[in-house]
Amino acid sequence: MTHSKTIFVVVLVLWACAFSAKAQSLPAQPYEGATHTYVVNGLSSGVEYSFFMTSQVDGEGILDDGSTFEFDFIGETSGVVANGQSTASMPVKWNSGAAQHLFYLGITLSNPGGCSVSRYLRITPQLNAFDLLSENIPVDNTQSCPAVADADGFNALASDYDAGTTTLRFKVRREGGNRGWSFEPVVSIDPSWNLDVAILSVTGANAGQLVADASNLYTVPSSDDEVIVTLQVRNYEGTEQIVSLEVRNQKEEQTLLNDSDNTNDKVQHRITVMPVISDLEEI
Repeated sequence: MTHSKTIFVVVLVLWACAFSAKAQSLPAQPYEGATHTYVVNGLSSGVEYSFFMTSQVDGEGILDDGSTFEFDFIGETSGVVANGQSTASMPVKWNSGAAQHLFYLGITLSNPGGCSVSRYLRITPQLNAFDLLSENIPVDNTQSCPAVADADGFNALASDYDAGTTTLRFKVRREGGNRGWSFEPVVSIDPSWNLDVAILSVTGANAGQLVADASNLYTVPSSDDEVIVTLQVRNYEGTEQIVSLEVRNQKEEQTLLNDSDNTNDKVQHRITVMPVISDLEEI
């Protein structure tokens, strides 16, 4: 009789081990809201398998994801290892409330017409700690004067006067994760009649300048914990301007985690009033 060794492994790219010191959602300690794929390897073709969730390591107290609500199996929980294959996998989404309990993900393996054996993985869900924050640079730099340099388009010559533009830089920062992440930067301004405000760039220290997709989402690789969002705003004399940057539709790419705290998604910067100068002319 041949015995196959079965080992629980997880589908993660290799760099995950290098960042294990960071707060993150892990398969055995998943954040609420995360999806992780659990894999059993070393199987033989033709072996029947069935995944299940239980509250006890002895296999008692099997839980139904349709009535428990704290987790969801994604896809079929049972099957047969195909010819030439040696693994069985089960994606699980961990829902709100999962952190209140301890779970054991089990798999039963059966040879056709033969014996069965079960294996278990202890899972301790955690409260979601994945968070994106938007900040001024530095954090306490909440207001500034309008830019009046030549490089900003300011022209002081009376006959060709131009109030120019002001460039602002904000930081969008990721906490509680080590995988790729994405977000949509949304800019607004008071007064709203100033339509001349635009994002010039979104840049990561490692990724360089990023490009938005058709939905205006920027995807940041795992190597960057933060990006710099650069805006340009048209100056207007006699007008205070409040510029806001808000991050929306943010998530961690692999686990599909949503933001755990929306109170720090929006940041504002005040551009103070540019004095009004009437035409300079000879008396």
